[in-house]
Amino acid sequence: MIVRSIAPEGMPRAAGAEGQALLDEIWAHFKTHQSWPTFDDIDRKLYAAGRNYEEAVQQLCPALLRGISSDILRMPQGSDPLSLTIAGAANCADADSVLDEFLRMVRTAASIEPHFRSTEPGEQPRLLPKDLDLPIQSPKARLKIKLWDLMKLQAFKAAALGLHEPCFRGGATNVADLTWSLVFDRGIRPYASVQRLDDYWRVRERVAEPDRVEAENRPFHKGPASNLLPPPPQAPVVPLLAGLSQKAPSVAAESSEPMSVTCTLHPLIATVAEERYRRGAYNDAVRSAFQEVEHRVATLVGGNLVGAPLMGMAFGTKPDPPKIKVTRFTGASLDSEQTGMQFLFKGAMHAVRNPLSHGPDEKFDRDEAEEMLVFASFLMRRLDIEDDKRKAAASSP
Repeated sequence: MIVRSIAPEGMPRAAGAEGQALLDEIWAHFKTHQSWPTFDDIDRKLYAAGRNYEEAVQQLCPALLRGISSDILRMPQGSDPLSLTIAGAANCADADSVLDEFLRMVRTAASIEPHFRSTEPGEQPRLLPKDLDLPIQSPKARLKIKLWDLMKLQAFKAAALGLHEPCFRGGATNVADLTWSLVFDRGIRPYASVQRLDDYWRVRERVAEPDRVEAENRPFHKGPASNLLPPPPQAPVVPLLAGLSQKAPSVAAESSEPMSVTCTLHPLIATVAEERYRRGAYNDAVRSAFQEVEHRVATLVGGNLVGAPLMGMAFGTKPDPPKIKVTRFTGASLDSEQTGMQFLFKGAMHAVRNPLSHGPDEKFDRDEAEEMLVFASFLMRRLDIEDDKRKAAASSP
């Protein structure tokens, strides 16, 4: 019999049956596939069950669900993943063992952090499967093997939940072999003694900025989006077509507003950069973003290379085929695009990651930091292409 795990008192819950059904569908997919579903996956399941996504999501809040804008008028793209927070999982059936494993990860990371010694500037401690002391896998005991596999799977699910929790600073997961890593820093210290989920949530809200707590607990709504990077300070208005011939079309020439664009950052970039960005540590936010790009590439290809040599090996086209393909074009443009992406990834290491990690410390202003974060987000979304192909290959017969 399935027994629902109700989130402890003080944690957010779905405001209605439609919202609960949305959480349940996401968790059911995650339990089965060890990966988060796309928006299309969930939208179709809800529709087939006679439910409406727009109604369901308004019964939830960002403290429960990730992957969509707080303004539901901005619909997710079909391939965008929807994931649950710790609170979202706590409202779903059969999540207790995964949540217990997550709390063990938090305590383990907090015990490791004071003793970590970096080997290079900017390096942060990482929690790895070996740090959890899983039982030794014995070829003579089939029961132990099954138990080990089960615990490995539970740890992977817990890491996938923890990837975007504020106690950690990002990380990586690979569903193909159930490997994972979680990055953390001194921000893990307040969680050192958490034993229960309500303990964790109280600490989580205590250490977070009040504005963030309020925004996370505000229901998804129809209105201006609030999860984008805050706009830069008002700059002097410069006509968009300034400097062009006076013969330009009069409607465009009369514009008095500078061109501006907004975008939602890739979740892995937002996770490691958001807290740093909001407190004005722009260099640290950008450095963390590009270190996360580097770590994800390293996780995809393996080996011990770092920086630009890693990118050359991962995306290089000669003499061997590239280990990571992040191209969208076909035909004659394929090789050109792959080479260009190799240069972009290598350039990101040479021009951004290395100077920020090794100094001297030239300060970014907010505008430039935002541009760098968008660039890192672009690179991370290209890595999604390779990740998706590997997941598809792993799930095919």
